[in-house]
Amino acid sequence: MPTLPTRRVAAKERSLELPRRLGAVAAALLWAAGCTEKLESVDLPDIGLPGFDAPGTSAPASAAPRAQDAPRAAGSQGAAPRAQGAPRAAAPATQPECDELPSEEEERRAKLPPLTALGKAVPTEPWSPPPYEVLPGVTLPAKIAAKLEQIDRGYARRTREHLVITSGTRDANRQARAMFTKLRLGEDLLQLYRNKAAVQEIKKAYQANATRPPEQAVAAMEAVIQDQIDRGIYISAHLRRGAVDVRNRTMSPKEKRAFLESAAEVGGVLVIDESTPPHYHLQID
Repeated sequence: MPTLPTRRVAAKERSLELPRRLGAVAAALLWAAGCTEKLESVDLPDIGLPGFDAPGTSAPASAAPRAQDAPRAAGSQGAAPRAQGAPRAAAPATQPECDELPSEEEERRAKLPPLTALGKAVPTEPWSPPPYEVLPGVTLPAKIAAKLEQIDRGYARRTREHLVITSGTRDANRQARAMFTKLRLGEDLLQLYRNKAAVQEIKKAYQANATRPPEQAVAAMEAVIQDQIDRGIYISAHLRRGAVDVRNRTMSPKEKRAFLESAAEVGGVLVIDESTPPHYHLQID
């Protein structure tokens, strides 16, 4: 006959609680460091860290824990729905474009020579680098950089963290290099961009120059992209002035909420939550 739990068993269970909590903290740190590829699938236990609450939740510490096998929404603390009035990113009307720039390693594999004079656009007045991080190769007009600094200031006030800008405004040459690299590495641009006719024009320039040196193929593609811009056609949102991508794959739910609040506080910013790969796309006035 099975015996009832004793005080000794209960004490043993309590002694195991601290290692479980420490393990959960370690998992959270690895998550924040980008060690998990698909972050939306991570399901960390409620570990009661001070100051960490899911957006829109205010359940007391004595609330009953979630059942062991109960389903849980990705990226949320428990199954509680989003609170009424909580800010949220605008959902894209159609499937978002995965339009991030290729890495330097991918460009090397595509046999493109490295770009020179990359970095943030420097305005004419005295200027010091902002506290937020800007990845190599990302350019930001001075007015856009100033507004991002306002958003970052509000975000840092709420989280003590800073933003990471992964993509900014591009010119026709940078867009041509990105599309050349994707084509050379076998990516299907018709699956990536919405404007299929514009893609076909650029692909035709690539195919006509595929046997020539990469710089010549890029120049031919750049000419087509610039012609499209002159006609009011933008193959990528980043060809429009004011387009910026902000990394959010390392943000906790609380940090995402803080970012949305900071962007709303500044004003003049449209935020779109894109999922492939995860990032916030900003259109800044």
